[in-house]
Order: sequence, then structure tokens, then C-alpha cells
Amino acid sequence: MKPIQVLFDNKHDTATLNASSQQSPPEYTQVSGGSHLFRTLGVENETLTAVLDSAAFISKVVIYGHNLSPAGTINIELLLNGDVEAATGFQGVAELIPLGRFRVGIDPWGGHDLSGLSTVSFEANFEPTVANAYRITLDDPTNENSYLEIGRVFSGAPWSPPKDMNISFGVSMKNKTATRKERTEGGSLIAIGKGGWREVSFSLDHLEDDEFENFVKEMNITDDTTEVYISVYPDAGGVIEAIHSFAAMRQDGYGHTHDRARNRKVPLTYVEV
Repeated sequence: MKPIQVLFDNKHDTATLNASSQQSPPEYTQVSGGSHLFRTLGVENETLTAVLDSAAFISKVVIYGHNLSPAGTINIELLLNGDVEAATGFQGVAELIPLGRFRVGIDPWGGHDLSGLSTVSFEANFEPTVANAYRITLDDPTNENSYLEIGRVFSGAPWSPPKDMNISFGVSMKNKTATRKERTEGGSLIAIGKGGWREVSFSLDHLEDDEFENFVKEMNITDDTTEVYISVYPDAGGVIEAIHSFAAMRQDGYGHTHDRARNRKVPLTYVEV
């Protein structure tokens, strides 16, 4: 299993954005919140282009919180001075593992149709590629909404530790809720409020000093108000990967313990935004 990935430095947040059509601005993909959703006017071959401040290595682009139907497709192209350096080709969002339907003899056992999950996302992974722009093309002619929608986009090169320095067993995932339950005078139970979020806690217990230094440099790109994209079990497939992959903020500060020679332990908690 691949080590945890955390995309600390989201290149999309400082990019200049252009869309082929818009009901709401593409800049909404740079902020989170239920009222901040980029929407197109149509459903066929709609494009969102991001021009970066400067060329950078890109190995992951995440389309987070989209409304594409099971028949929808996405193509993501990495561009350098207008030339296509890498592309996913059009891929069906409902045929991918971990975000798609299980295909016997093709997909890993345990793959699932995840369209019923609260937040549906599409991840494109590339070999590290130098790019100064990327183009996202969405095509979903049968979408019943008559528009396409994206909540958030993340792009860049995630940090991962070496495999032997990965997170330890004991990962804790909690589904928190804003609902509170109260009894009426007649004894009935009522629920007040709605909404929920995920909270994941884990510990990097085997960071040798050199990798700990790399980690600190990456961590210091952000603070506990910065949104990152975290994937605890990349390439695990199915529900396991999906529920452990989300946009999040660090719960609070962080610390480390120098528990043995040239080794540091770092416990962390991330909360879904």
C-alpha cells in the first residue's frame, strides 16, 4: 500500500482561472463552502483552465465535490507554454477505482460504486510533470441538472514519506455531527441541526531526521487555517480510500517527540472542511 499523501501546497489557489462558460465564477474552486460552487452554463465539453504563477511539478489534480452523473467523463491535461505534456484522456467518473463501479477481472476486489457518498471527487495522478497550466474538460450530456458543478480543485505535488516511514497502525476516523438530540416534554426524541464532517487522527512514528526535515518544510507551507487535500490510503480502492480522502484543515498546532536516535514521532489530526 502506498504511503499517506498530503497536498500541502495547492497550486490551484493562486492560479488565474478561465472557464468556457459560467453561472458562478471559476474562482469559487479556490474557496470552500456550500455557497461557493463553480457552475457552468452547459454540460458538454465545458473547460476550466488554470494558469499558474510559475512552472511547477504537478503530479496530482483533484476535482472535489462535483455533480457529474455516472455517464460523465473528465479529461485533465497538464500544459507547458500551451503544449500538452501529459493527459488522462477522457475517463468515466463512475468507472474508476476508487471512485467508480467494480469491474470483474479488472478492478481490485473490494471496489465499489461510491456515487452515494456525501462528497464525490475525481483524482488524476501523473508522473511528476513540469507545467505552468492545466485544462480540465468536463463532458456529461445526460446530466439532469443541465449544468456542471465543481466545489474545489487541488493541484500540485503531494508530500509522502518513504514506505518504511509511513503512518503507524492506530489510524482513528470519526464522523462528527452538528446534530444535537433533545427530549420533548412528551418524551419524544427530536434532532436539532444538521451537517457532519470527518476527523482523522494518525501518527508518523518512524520519521528519520532527514525525512522529518522534509516534512517540516512542507508543513510550514501551511498553518491550521490552510486547506489541504489528504489521502490516508492512496490506491487502496473502494470505500476505504474514498472515506479517508478529503479536503481538510489541521486541527491545531503540531509537535514531535524525539523518541530514539535520529527518529521523530509526529501525531496529527485533520478535520474535513
